[in-house]
Amino acid sequence: MKEINFDRYQKIVIKVGSALIAPDERACSAEYCLPIANFIKQCLKANKDIVIVSSGAVAAGFNQLGLTDHQLNLEQKQALAAIGQSIVIRHWQRFFDQEVAQVLLTIDDINNLKRAYNAQKTFKQLAQFGALPIVNENDTVVTEELKFGDNDMLAAQVAMLTDADLLLICSDVGGLYDDNPYLNPEARLITFIKPDDTQCQTYAQGSHNPRSMGGMLSKVQAALTATYKGIDCIICNGKTEAYNLLLLNQNPGSWFVAKPQTQVSTATSDKHNLS
Repeated sequence: MKEINFDRYQKIVIKVGSALIAPDERACSAEYCLPIANFIKQCLKANKDIVIVSSGAVAAGFNQLGLTDHQLNLEQKQALAAIGQSIVIRHWQRFFDQEVAQVLLTIDDINNLKRAYNAQKTFKQLAQFGALPIVNENDTVVTEELKFGDNDMLAAQVAMLTDADLLLICSDVGGLYDDNPYLNPEARLITFIKPDDTQCQTYAQGSHNPRSMGGMLSKVQAALTATYKGIDCIICNGKTEAYNLLLLNQNPGSWFVAKPQTQVSTATSDKHNLS
């Protein structure tokens, strides 16, 4: 499906992956982030609420120190995240005249009702202040068993927490293919995924980026998590600026359509609807 009514989306969570933040051994690069920032400015001019979920802290720290060994233990990743997180926030701030706000979350924050409620209130207050939230996992304090695993699922959780109606995952691939496009040039992009189409998980592959924790499988799982809660999800190629097609009401990648909420049992209603 090529056409999409982008005008109807008012609250958008945009996830930007490490491959776009810190490509080609650079700590942080404007190459892909500046066009994304310009897209966000267009969304803001259209009175859309935007939250950015930004990866890249570990990669930024890794590249800043000029490291070459990709076999990192948890403590090394946590230290690199501490170095890289401030770099990432400064990186985003230079693209916007308005203030950006660092929001660090853990899975405990999401699962704890009181903390999740506090986070929800913070997001609402930031919107009133006109500040742009930049969300990342608080990598310096979480343990391996408590990690989201990647920022794709964090983005889905943030989308639920902020009552978003669209989750936009900007990656370094065009979306979900029926085979690995890096290995099979004949792989076909799946542009439209209906609700409850769990077969799409069988097409997902692991990450080809050595410093990326995710991969297409994590993106698909995040998309399915969001769509089950009534949030559309689009996975597109941030390197080619495919997201700009949304401004023309065209589908830029793989569009996962939300499950109608009348089909969701009240017993499994959104636990993040806290207000």
